This record gives sequence, structure tokens and C-alpha cells, in this order.
Amino acid sequence: MKKFAANYLLNDQGNFLKNGILVAGNDGTVLEYIDSGDHLIEISGLSFLNGILMANCTFVKREIPIQQFGSNSPSSALVLEAVEGLDKFSIHSLIELAKDIQEHFPEMNIPEIMNEITLILTSQVGFAKEYKPGIFLLVGADLPRLRFVSKARLKKIL
Repeated sequence: MKKFAANYLLNDQGNFLKNGILVAGNDGTVLEYIDSGDHLIEISGLSFLNGILMANCTFVKREIPIQQFGSNSPSSALVLEAVEGLDKFSIHSLIELAKDIQEHFPEMNIPEIMNEITLILTSQVGFAKEYKPGIFLLVGADLPRLRFVSKARLKKIL
């Protein structure tokens, strides 16, 4: 079992936890998310990382989208264009799309962008989010302002 903490953690519900803790099995499967309430607690074997922790996931196309209507979100067209004709959408592709959205909509922050992409993919396009073993750290982002920058990238942790 491995334990990681970071400046921020994106849990399976799409929530950003400041100084959150992620507990993973040796294969990289997330066992638990711990919300420290922004007060990091000491736990034996805990490694602190600078960035945003997230579990590996892939969006996989289902037969029929839940909703068949357009979105009022400003980034909807970018998301729909990015996934047109795809059956799968990886976490790496998700981050590249998020960086593109940040460039077009600088007023949005990382949690807003990530949640908006997920909502559009799952409710309008018909993708299901599937978690896979693996833990990633988003590094190079502007953490104080929670903004993507061009140098932001995913680094595999486990």
C-alpha cells in the first residue's frame, strides 16, 4: 500500500481536495481518498508531492448518450470537436484538451474545466468514465491560481 498527498487531489467524485491524501494498492488502484480539510495530517509512509494527484481513467463510448441536447457551456464546442469519432479518450488527452480550453477561456480554473469536460463527455457524448490502475501527478500548472499553463503535464507516479 502506498500513500500520497499533494497540493490538490482530484477524487472520483470530481472534487478538488486541498492537501488531500490518496491511498493506493501496490498496483496503482485507488483504495481511499482522504479529505484532510486543508490540514494535512501525518500518516506513516506518506509522500508529499507538488502538483495535483489524480487516478488513471479512460472515457469509453457507450451506445447512447444520456442526453441528446447541446450544452450552454462555453467550451462545449471544443470538447465535442476533440472527441468526434473517438471510442476512447485517455487521461493524457483529457489534460491536453483542458489546456486548450484554458487557452480559450482564461477565466476558468482547473476544477471548472475538468468538471465541465467530464460532464459533457458523460452526459452529452455518451462516454463512461472507467478507472484503471495508475496514479498521475499534474505538474507545471499554476497552482496558486489553479490554472493550466502550456508546460503542464502528467507524470506517472504509480
